[in-house]
Amino acid sequence: MTREHFAITADVLHAYADGQLGATERAAVERYLAAHPDAAADVAAWQRQNEAMHALFPSAANEAVPARLSPHRIAREIRSARRQSIMNIAAAVTLVVIGSGIGWYGRDYLTPTKAASDYLIEAAVTAHSLYVKEKTRAVEVGADAPNLMTWLSNRITTPIDAPNLTAEGYTFLGGRLLPSDPGKGIPGPAAQLMYENGEAQRVTLYITSALPDKEEAWQFETLSGVEAYYWANDTITCTVVAALPEAELRMLGRKIFEQLTWRPDGAAVQW
Repeated sequence: MTREHFAITADVLHAYADGQLGATERAAVERYLAAHPDAAADVAAWQRQNEAMHALFPSAANEAVPARLSPHRIAREIRSARRQSIMNIAAAVTLVVIGSGIGWYGRDYLTPTKAASDYLIEAAVTAHSLYVKEKTRAVEVGADAPNLMTWLSNRITTPIDAPNLTAEGYTFLGGRLLPSDPGKGIPGPAAQLMYENGEAQRVTLYITSALPDKEEAWQFETLSGVEAYYWANDTITCTVVAALPEAELRMLGRKIFEQLTWRPDGAAVQW
């Protein structure tokens, strides 16, 4: 064994103290100890312990050390146990990281994402509940304002006109512009139109431009004590909200749908 390839470890120092090294190894260790006083002091202490053991137990000291009690074997087992412990900890950390990653990247699959229609219905019901209670400021602009529908159409970038619900007993009061939440898939601001009948029962329409997919959809929900009837097509979305029986609201919704989806060629979209 050459000097360049002979590593001085704790096991080698113990073997030196026990007199178990060959001449070449002993020479290498002695050069090492000459340069490392602390290690030399440790080796000297081990040698004194060996001499004391021989003096106290001369017969036992000359017996071979059982393999299971070999200092080198014990040291190897300790190192092996430490490596296994580190591997177990690393495996546990890896599992935690993987589990966290799956939870984060899979959150959209584990937690169902709400549809844009659900957000539109919630927004329509919230706005309805907020403004139908108002006596003097129920609408932002009254029905008699000449440019009301032009203003709302421009702001929601979709031409609309206020449906005529006189035959159903409802008078158009006016409307207002409401903000949107693009992060939830709501396409731009919304126009709210409000109607009232002779019994002071109010109905609101929450209208936006079409959703990006422009698909037809129909949905009826009961939310916060009121009924909401939603539909969407390639032109607009509309949610009719009122505290009315479902059958009555559906009938009213059909009248509104027929007027809002009227085409310039005179044809209405089929209900």
